[in-house]
Amino acid sequence: MHISKFVLFQSTKSHEYYFHLKAGNGEIILDSEGYTTKASCLNGIASVKENSQNIDRFKLLIAKNEEHYFNLVAGNGEIIGSSETYKSKQSRDNGIQSVKRNAPDAEIIDSTIEKKQPKPENEITIIINGRPKVVQENKLSFIEIIKLAFGSYLDNDRTVYTMTYKKAVDKHQGSLVLGEELKIKSGVIINVTSTDKS
Repeated sequence: MHISKFVLFQSTKSHEYYFHLKAGNGEIILDSEGYTTKASCLNGIASVKENSQNIDRFKLLIAKNEEHYFNLVAGNGEIIGSSETYKSKQSRDNGIQSVKRNAPDAEIIDSTIEKKQPKPENEITIIINGRPKVVQENKLSFIEIIKLAFGSYLDNDRTVYTMTYKKAVDKHQGSLVLGEELKIKSGVIINVTSTDKS
């Protein structure tokens, strides 16, 4: 049986602590803000467990690319977690239900004490659909970028993905298609859209 979990980790660049909430299938359904201490990050996880059970704490939003997403906020209005973007309101609502279902009993995995070797120094922050993503590879495939943008890649005849980028290594701006890779550096801006042809 797959168990949902909070994965706590530390950025080697900013040294701040973050967590992901992963569903039982491994999909990331909530990303945290950055915390200056591990204790405050753990408090953030506890806050997600508590506030995720109150539907009023989910704030429904629309990204710059008109995709839907949500923030989970504490009682004081502070953001404690953000979702990936979704192409439909229904998918976003399903994401909210997944957080409500998975958060209360999710185990906490502290990756800061599990890894003996230091993390690589080549941590790269890129912007996908207006939101920062931290990666450690200087080259990403089309599918890898889709997964960073939407949490998963739908390999079917109905879903069409389009991707444009700015400030890449080899080219200032352009587009990417399936099968291609993009050399990246910090500050690269990528916009991804998905269209259902059905």
